[in-house]
Amino acid sequence: MKSIFRRGTFPLCVCAGERVKLIGSIDGRFPAFGHHLEKEMGGLWLPPIKLFDGFWLKFRDCDADRVDLWVLADAFEQFPEGNAFFYTANLGHTPIRITRFQMVPELAYPDGAGMLADYEFFNSGREPRNLEILFLARTGLRPVWFSEEQGLIPGPACGEWLESEQVFLAKNQNHEWYAGAGSLPAPDRVEIGSASYPAPEYTEGQGPSVQFRYNFQISGGETRKIRIILAGSCLSRSACLTAYRLLTSPQDFRSEKKQRYRQLLEKSSLFLEEDPQFQSVYDWVKVNTDWLIIDAGKFGRALAAGLPEYPWWFGCDTCYALQGILAIGDFRLCRDTLLLLLEYSEKVNGNGRIIHEVTTAGFCYNPGNTQETAHFITMVWHYFEWTGDRDLLDRVFPFLEKSAMWLRSQDPEDDGFPKGYGIIEIPGLNSKMLDTAAYTAQSYGCFSKMCALKGLENQSAEYADLEKRCIERINTKFWDEEAGLYADTYTTGADVRTHRDDILGRLYGPEAEEGRRELDKILEKKGSPPDIAQGWLLNYAWIINIPMEIGIAPPEKAKRALERLHSSQFIGPYGMYLSGLFRDQTMTISTGVMAAAQVRYGYPDRALELLKKMASAFGLASPGCISEMLPDYGCFIQAWTVYAVMVPIVTGFFGLKPYASLREIHIDPRMPQAWSQAELRRVPILDGELTIRYRRLDGEKYEIEFTGTGTICFPVPQGHKVKAHGKIYLPGSVIHAKGRLAVQVKLFQT
Repeated sequence: MKSIFRRGTFPLCVCAGERVKLIGSIDGRFPAFGHHLEKEMGGLWLPPIKLFDGFWLKFRDCDADRVDLWVLADAFEQFPEGNAFFYTANLGHTPIRITRFQMVPELAYPDGAGMLADYEFFNSGREPRNLEILFLARTGLRPVWFSEEQGLIPGPACGEWLESEQVFLAKNQNHEWYAGAGSLPAPDRVEIGSASYPAPEYTEGQGPSVQFRYNFQISGGETRKIRIILAGSCLSRSACLTAYRLLTSPQDFRSEKKQRYRQLLEKSSLFLEEDPQFQSVYDWVKVNTDWLIIDAGKFGRALAAGLPEYPWWFGCDTCYALQGILAIGDFRLCRDTLLLLLEYSEKVNGNGRIIHEVTTAGFCYNPGNTQETAHFITMVWHYFEWTGDRDLLDRVFPFLEKSAMWLRSQDPEDDGFPKGYGIIEIPGLNSKMLDTAAYTAQSYGCFSKMCALKGLENQSAEYADLEKRCIERINTKFWDEEAGLYADTYTTGADVRTHRDDILGRLYGPEAEEGRRELDKILEKKGSPPDIAQGWLLNYAWIINIPMEIGIAPPEKAKRALERLHSSQFIGPYGMYLSGLFRDQTMTISTGVMAAAQVRYGYPDRALELLKKMASAFGLASPGCISEMLPDYGCFIQAWTVYAVMVPIVTGFFGLKPYASLREIHIDPRMPQAWSQAELRRVPILDGELTIRYRRLDGEKYEIEFTGTGTICFPVPQGHKVKAHGKIYLPGSVIHAKGRLAVQVKLFQT
């Protein structure tokens, strides 16, 4: 499996392991870019520190006209396990062809890590050629964003050549941060200098540089190789050197990593004989998600939000992404991420509130948006229902008791709508937001089930009642009957008027004036008396899908809303706009949530249309990836894309719903018409694996196999009859089976 890129622009790419991330461009360079760390977000990172700003190769064919050429790749291939660069068209009058393959081995060593870059020089001619090669690496020993606020001041760095080890070693003089570089074979000459060493591009870091020089003759038809090893540690000199030695071993790191990705792709695999391109996108999203895992040693292991600008941990992004992670079966990653968020939330807040974001050096920038606490409670219950992990549930329950109470404390009016920022972090939209209200209702229901499981019947009944009352209020207070949509906020006319300019946000010039006039009309119509709270459709934000996403909208309301949402006001060429007012930005999460909502209420064709729109952006931002902002900007990989792809497919189209508390797996499929056959294979669930095979012949046929001990439950859909075990089952009944179930679903004939 590979993704090829050949065009005139040079987007970014990543070479990833859990410990190390290398970010550069697909022509093999390391441009100085970045917002959070200005011009410093690229290069080789071993969180929580940066090791190298970049590395480059200068080539000279002594027998050709063109000399001293910094090489740039003219073709690139992305593999799950690494990157390949090809240097042919830009090498001048020489028969030499250069390739570079780079990867990050997953070392079984916790104190240091690194990467390999293998250069191959092939002489396609008949005559021998004499080559001079210069390899330059520039260190950048500095910490991640907001480390200075923790007292982690970078300080200068120095470098030395260790003759006995045949390795260059750089150290930050204020900390035990080390970066090492060497090669196989060893260089003919080594030169150590400052950051001012000539390089083909500017870098921001001021660490020492090292140059390796090689001179050799290469015969016609011969290939010569140089392996570059870059290593580091944020703990000690000896740890850096140990990691370096491990990387110099003859171990077949690439084969090991390819096997790891084969195993990843075999779990929860989707097979679409009629649409292999969409199947490939599904596979790559699993790989992309794996690239986002960050193991930062003592600071924790969890799923990061996105590359290149958000390589740290978030509450909101996580609670979406982990639903997709469950669907692809990485329960360890889900558990680790939940515990990391909980532990930092306890440390920073201590009152049940879930943090918004924390860096890989343990600094919390935002203590948490209101919605994230509700979402986290629900996510813990989702995890339990998939895994039956009672140990984790018992471990986090005391904190979740505080979380539920904290949510209630944010609702002094006791109307079921906690106040504060939700997902839409726009100034002025921090009143009682729909996403917060809906996820709070959902979280009360999930917490009620946890209480019941622990024998706390009074608490369980209390929160079940809270859930019911919140849902009723959402479906009355937030519902806009005239628009046929849910409002995005619930507040007073006075509050809307105060924040009018903030709400209009990105409108400028004539559009801003028109927007103000429209908002003033709304205020005139429903803003009096000014102190009466009510629902407002101010931004037409994508969060108005959420009551349908989580299934709390009554069918008649859902039908009206989803029909209107499936229109050009809300859907563009790549999916759902973030705002039906602005209609200028699209994200994978807005598209995925709308797809999940559509399929939940029986509109799988609309859901697949959305997923295909999103998938049409595949590879536009970076080979093998779908970007955060569609079609090709923002992070070139974003964690919640795994939600956008996996949840509508696995729990939507295939209808997979686990209930560990009941030891049951419910299969309630809703297949799009475009799929006449589909298979979902080896989904890890409860204590086994489940496979669903679907064929549309005379009706719909499902073959289900489960290797665990739970019960398969297949509810008969309304308007259909189902044949199984030689019997006919009518609507409203549920078919139960152990291990294997084959059903034939047909329209019910009246």
